[in-house]
Amino acid sequence: MICVPIVGPSMERALQDLTRAHPLADLVELRLDLIDRPDLPALLKAATRPAIVTHRTKLEGGQFGGTEEQRVRLLRQAIDLGAPYIDIEASTAREYLQPILENKGDTRVILSYHDFSKTLDDLAPLYEIMGELPADILKIVTYAQDITDNLKMFALLRRAKKEGRPLIALCMGERGEISRILSPLYGGFLTFGALETGKESAPGQMLASTLRDVYRIGLPREDGFRVYGVIGNPVAKSKGYRVHNRAFAETGSPDIYVPFLVDNAGRFFEGFKDWISGFSVTMPFKEEIPRYLDRVDEAARKIGAVNTVVREADGWAGYNTDGAGALKALEERVSLKDKNVLILGSGGTAKAIGHSVAGRGGRVTVTYHSNPERGQALARELGGQAVHSREAGARPVDVLINCSPVGMSPDVHETPFSAGNLRPGMVVFDSVYNPPETRLLREARAAGCEVIAGAELFIHQAALQFDLWTGRPAPVQAMREALMETPPSA
Repeated sequence: MICVPIVGPSMERALQDLTRAHPLADLVELRLDLIDRPDLPALLKAATRPAIVTHRTKLEGGQFGGTEEQRVRLLRQAIDLGAPYIDIEASTAREYLQPILENKGDTRVILSYHDFSKTLDDLAPLYEIMGELPADILKIVTYAQDITDNLKMFALLRRAKKEGRPLIALCMGERGEISRILSPLYGGFLTFGALETGKESAPGQMLASTLRDVYRIGLPREDGFRVYGVIGNPVAKSKGYRVHNRAFAETGSPDIYVPFLVDNAGRFFEGFKDWISGFSVTMPFKEEIPRYLDRVDEAARKIGAVNTVVREADGWAGYNTDGAGALKALEERVSLKDKNVLILGSGGTAKAIGHSVAGRGGRVTVTYHSNPERGQALARELGGQAVHSREAGARPVDVLINCSPVGMSPDVHETPFSAGNLRPGMVVFDSVYNPPETRLLREARAAGCEVIAGAELFIHQAALQFDLWTGRPAPVQAMREALMETPPSA
């Protein structure tokens, strides 16, 4: 279930937000500590979804600054008013906690624990101690310092599910974001989703609309779903989660794709390999990840980088779909044989695309800026030439491919190639897909060039990933539509 926190700050706004939350929420949480002069009877009357009444202290991440007696008095009032749920902290003094637990009427009590700095190495003792109290639902929320901290929550959820105990188990922070998506799939009682940006009640909380519409939280999945994702650092700007989850929805699959913010690729792989079925790889792990795999596809080995990992019958396999994806996008517009192809950049993307272009008979020139050795080494691999980026405009060019990050958001006013060197008839392909139209593409179109947006590379390589993971053709048009959509902010 998705629970939407109602955080005020005024009664008027809280009442408005209760109405707005109705289409998104299975439950709402009335954060009394965040609402100025809360009128609890009015809030409960206005709630069209079952309500959790919470009155959080500052020590527990809330804003209530009064006495413990005053705080618990409002929770007692919620019980007297017949609130479906209240949330009370396990740290509450026993003289106030025990009467609540023993005289709760028909209200279900959520007994909660929060740690805003870390996740304990072993959560089992805490879970067992909390389980000795007569609460209806346990809630354990900690801060993820590493992506693998989420695994502790997932293991706890498996135990609770086996024992038949309702449990909310989540990690806060950017590295805990995946728990907010996956915990309910592993049996968690609920997850929290904000009504809009700025109304989050805890670090790392995402929009309820994203949970419901993109990740399809609430979809009956049983145990038959598989988990995929993207590993990288950073991953916040990646749109893969929108594209692949749309593909799964379009094909009727219960599978899910999530962003993994990874600090150590080896630690991630060792921890998650029994929980996931495959993943995309982005910077800075494309060249490192092959060392953890059982085999690497020949094309990926030649490139020296893997962007797609698949769990196969005989182990973990690595592939690279960047080059093939770019090739498909290019060959829809132009034949590469005997064309002068200028590739801006000499990093991993340039290497992947360069091998594909050279394999089709293109005459390749790559550019370098601060690392001539890398540029010259790539040129030798491709049987081409390497030039400094400032000399790029002096070359005869039929096809220009930008494989550098220049022009990527937020630096949208930059370009890797002078507009004065663009000529009518040139094909200009920018691997940057955020923003959808870069300055390079705008200037190329104005100069009479044929342009190919980075979205086409992204979609074609993602479609190949989908094929590798599922063994089924990807719904390319649906994936393209998902990529071009603007994520909601409210």
